[in-house]
Amino acid sequence: MPEFRPGELSQWVSRLWKNGMPEGKVTGICHDTRTLKPGNLYVAITGDHFDGHEFVDEAFRRGAAGALVEDRFRWTDNPILKVDNTIKGLHELASGYRKKWISVPVGITGSVGKTTVKEMCADILSVKGETHRTAGNYNNHIGLPLTMLAMPAKARYGVFEIGMNQPGEISGLAYLLQPKIGIITDICNAHRERFQSLEEIAREKMKLAERVPGSGIVILDRDSEWYAMIRQHTCATVVTVSFEGVGDYVGRRVGEGVLNVDGVNYTMPLPGEHIMRNALRAIALGREMNMDPEDIAEGLRRFKAPPMRWQETKFNGIHFINDAYNANPLSMRAGLRTFDNLPGSGKKWAVIGGMHELGSTADEEHAALGQFIDGLGLDGVVTVGELGRLISCTGPQAVFQCSKTDEAAQILKNHLAPGDRVLLKASRSEQLERVLTRFKES
Repeated sequence: MPEFRPGELSQWVSRLWKNGMPEGKVTGICHDTRTLKPGNLYVAITGDHFDGHEFVDEAFRRGAAGALVEDRFRWTDNPILKVDNTIKGLHELASGYRKKWISVPVGITGSVGKTTVKEMCADILSVKGETHRTAGNYNNHIGLPLTMLAMPAKARYGVFEIGMNQPGEISGLAYLLQPKIGIITDICNAHRERFQSLEEIAREKMKLAERVPGSGIVILDRDSEWYAMIRQHTCATVVTVSFEGVGDYVGRRVGEGVLNVDGVNYTMPLPGEHIMRNALRAIALGREMNMDPEDIAEGLRRFKAPPMRWQETKFNGIHFINDAYNANPLSMRAGLRTFDNLPGSGKKWAVIGGMHELGSTADEEHAALGQFIDGLGLDGVVTVGELGRLISCTGPQAVFQCSKTDEAAQILKNHLAPGDRVLLKASRSEQLERVLTRFKES
């Protein structure tokens, strides 16, 4: 955890300490009293359903060195910095700390694959030197600055995920991070409800490339339909990747779960072409950092998928794959295709929930997904919830529609046998992991 001098914190937000200055150094920044450690600066953030100012006293009882609060706050004798807006103040702290970095910051955005690419990049770079990374998907206007402020002062690399769900977010977060390297993953109809078109989404993702300086690097997929547009909007050196095509780094499948890049074979930690495409970007980063292929391969071996991302478990001989952390049209197809192509005997069933934040395209996208499923070789499909009902399957597989996860679990219990496999896939708010929980309970 980095340490901060009280004076520099004051300087970064352009305010003076009230009630005296904290004694000694401030050790870390925190916005949640449940995880606050003695010596932290507590940031009182106001959200839609809570006001962090109500927990300032609790923060000091837990040992906070000081607190960043808004001017309206009145009730403490402890050291505080008062600002107009604490989220803005949090950004100012992160911006001030950013100027002290000696590390190479890597920014990653895209519609799908951000977290996987982030983890792969961080695992590869960690072979070369101390590497800091975004925890989980701490990638928004609060998570990014907190992640920046948690970076160890001596870290050699920082790998940061940048997310968005409305126009204008990527530009501001990329400006805050000032990345030296930018990576843009696949772009699709995610968060479409706040955007007029897919091109508008691509232009928002493009803002990361715009923020990388001329001395930096942007890694782009040469196969993407948005490649030419994004390339025209960056002054950085563009490094291209391609799967079975043309680029600076070309990946070719040479076996089950084996990707060849420049004559070197890399074993993939998870199945699927989409995993190979994600790994290709991370391999390109490692090569651009002058890493040996052997060290890059070691980094890939360190990779562990985050929870609920192709998380495999067995119960009573039935193999469950929980990939229900999130879903959009592209990731849904990639997951289903990978599942369908898995070798082995036994029946394959998919439990599918709705894809959220698709706006006016929701009906069309869910219907198209049903048609896609009909072209696969699945033995059974269970759709769950109101959005799940939009996934109309008419193919040869058994199809069931239900409103609750309990019903889906019972359907599986009635039709599965040891040796069968089940894929769970939906947007996070569908909480499709409950199907597995209910299945075990039943």
